[in-house]
Parts: sequence; structure tokens; C-alpha cells
Amino acid sequence: MDDTEAGSVLESMIQFINNHGEEQADQLRREADQEFTIECEKIIGAGKERLKKIFETRLEKEGIEMKIKRSAAMNKQRIRKMIERNKWAEESFKESQEKLHARLESNTAEHRELLKKLIVQGLIKLMEATVKVQCRQSDEELVEEVLDEAAQLYKDLMKKNVLMLQGREPPLTLEVDKKHYLPEYNPENPANSCLGGVKLSSRKGRIICANTLDQRLQLCYQANISRIAASTKAK
Repeated sequence: MDDTEAGSVLESMIQFINNHGEEQADQLRREADQEFTIECEKIIGAGKERLKKIFETRLEKEGIEMKIKRSAAMNKQRIRKMIERNKWAEESFKESQEKLHARLESNTAEHRELLKKLIVQGLIKLMEATVKVQCRQSDEELVEEVLDEAAQLYKDLMKKNVLMLQGREPPLTLEVDKKHYLPEYNPENPANSCLGGVKLSSRKGRIICANTLDQRLQLCYQANISRIAASTKAK
């Protein structure tokens, strides 16, 4: 082999080595790029998952806080409406008491008739033979005036409507309790105030029927509480 042939062979070997080296380098680069891509995807995927969890946790927390705030606002509004409704009801009740007091004070005939009816209603509820009538001291004279009328009206109603009496009048002893009086009307002291009306008792006070105007007015408000609440809401 002369020098020319030897040089050609050497050149071919060098070329082969270079080509083979480049192929290996390319392969290594591709593998490295592939591993890098995979690793990046893993890192990005993990980051996305972490961010997703952080976002979901924050969203859930904000949702809970929003619900709490909304609930607190609704409760506050309900409490405010309830306070307004109660205040309105108390003011209306007080106003009704004042108007009823003024009306009865200026109309003796109506007051007298009302006392008579209240006594009769109490007698029907008690259905006792001996009854004492308790009233305000300022109403004592009017109650004395209607006592016999009320007793007779009660007897007539019982005789007509109670079959077991067989047309007979029921026995009844009716008198004003002059030892115990209902308190007078005093808007400055509602706990110890009475608009009027009567309280009937029997059997030494063991059986009592309270038929005062305050209680009747309170019953009226309780029966119409839904309407009162609706009127308050409308305002």
C-alpha cells in the first residue's frame, strides 16, 4: 500500500469516526431534549395541579366567607325588621289604648253597656251560683248600675239555651268586690294599669275569669298579628 492509498484509508476512517460521533451526539441531544421535555411537562403538570388546588381552596374559602357575610346581612335585616315591627306594634297598641280610654271617658252610655256585656260573658264562662265582680274603683258606680241587668240577661240566656235547666232560671248571687279593685289606667306604668272591664271570681277566688279591656285588646292584636306584620313589611 503506497502513501496515497494509506492516506485515503486514513481519511475514510476519520470520516467514519466523525460521522459516527455526530450520530451519537445527535442521538444524545435528542434523548436529552426528550428527557428535558418530559421533565418540563412533569414540572408544569405538578405546578398546574398545585395552582389548581390553591385556586380551589381559595375559591372555596371565599365562597364560605361570602355565604357567611350574606347570612349575617340577612340576619341583620331580619332583626332590623323584627325590631321595627315590634316597635310599630307597641306604638299601635299604646295608641289604641289611649283612643279607647278617651272614647269610654267621653261616652258613659257606651261604657255602661260594655261593662254589662263583659259581666255577662264572664258569668257564662264561670256558670257559678255565687260570683264577685272586681272592677276599677272609678267604674264601681257604673258596675253597680248594670249588675242587676247583667244578672237577669245571664239568667235569660241560660234558661233559653241550656236544656238541663228545663226553662228554669239558674241560681245566681252577684255582687261587687269592694275590697279588691283593678288598677286605674296609667300609661306611664303599664304593668300596673287597667283600661277597665271586670274580673269575676267564685269559690273564694279559686275560680277566676278575667275580662278586662286590656286583655280583650291584647287578644285582638294576637288574632291579627299576621296582618300587623304584613302592614309593617309594606312600610
